[in-house]
Amino acid sequence: MKQVPGVCLYLLGWWLLHSCSSPKIITYAHPTADFDRYQSFRIAPHAEIEDLSRKGHETYTRLDTFIASQLKSRGYQYRNDADLVIDYEISTGLSQDTQNQYYDQYSWYYSSYSYAAPPQQIEAMVEIEMIDAATKKTVWTGSADLTLKSRGDSNVERIEQQIVGIFERFEYSADNTW
Repeated sequence: MKQVPGVCLYLLGWWLLHSCSSPKIITYAHPTADFDRYQSFRIAPHAEIEDLSRKGHETYTRLDTFIASQLKSRGYQYRNDADLVIDYEISTGLSQDTQNQYYDQYSWYYSSYSYAAPPQQIEAMVEIEMIDAATKKTVWTGSADLTLKSRGDSNVERIEQQIVGIFERFEYSADNTW
């Protein structure tokens, strides 16, 4: 009998640990939006994209294609004169628990002592907005929090995983009988 509370406490702690570490995904559909009339989409041009590096351009091109594939799989067609304009943004900032500077109290004594700083964790958010092209009003929003690495080639894959999570909560599809 004494083990039951201990096991329950252990399971509760395990659940809390894992539930807190999972990314948070939030979606919101505007209550007056009529998704039955939306058949097509286009991706909004990205502001200040000319300031990005070659890798930045490649990342946005890849994410544009990925988001388009999510919508196409739901029956929406890509068109320049679309019903919906898709705008997305990736916001980043350093994690609060990441040390920005390393101080070693013994480095003055051991001159050959060296320290390689661990890669910093970057808190990020991806937000996707669907805007009615005629009214210019947002009809649906989805966002996800995630953690990126400062030195990581897998960051784009992490963003794509969160985009999939966002679109899993998008419960609409295009009626192609128009």
